[in-house]
Amino acid sequence: MNPYIKINCLLFIVLFTAGCGAKDLAIERQEAYQAYQAGDYLAASEKFEKLVEEIPKDAELWFRLGNSFAKIQLPQEAINAYRNALLRDPGMAKAWYNMGLIHLQAALKSYVNMQQYVREDDPVGRKGKVMQEEIFRLLDGSEESREKEN
Repeated sequence: MNPYIKINCLLFIVLFTAGCGAKDLAIERQEAYQAYQAGDYLAASEKFEKLVEEIPKDAELWFRLGNSFAKIQLPQEAINAYRNALLRDPGMAKAWYNMGLIHLQAALKSYVNMQQYVREDDPVGRKGKVMQEEIFRLLDGSEESREKEN
């Protein structure tokens, strides 16, 4: 067989299979967004995890993975995903914002737990109570804003 025909055949096979992969990724992306919109955040997180493995430079996919993890109460995984989004796009305000909210929620949980174990007359305990109230106030006002950032 002519070597040029072999090369052309091989090139055709490579381009065809590469095109199929891109089409599959587009379908996977669409399915991930559909799962997220339907409120199936566990399925969305699994799909976004696969996508970031295939397209690790896509900051938006990392952001969506972070949101999915946040929705299924996996705060550390959400923070890691937001950090990955920010490594790829440091100007992504919504990733900074959502990561900050996750940190605030963790801080609130610490202060709530603190109140269960520290005496009421403890000066640091009283400061913790004030912090708890202030963080709760911040989070209460930011919940509506966060929904807009999803």
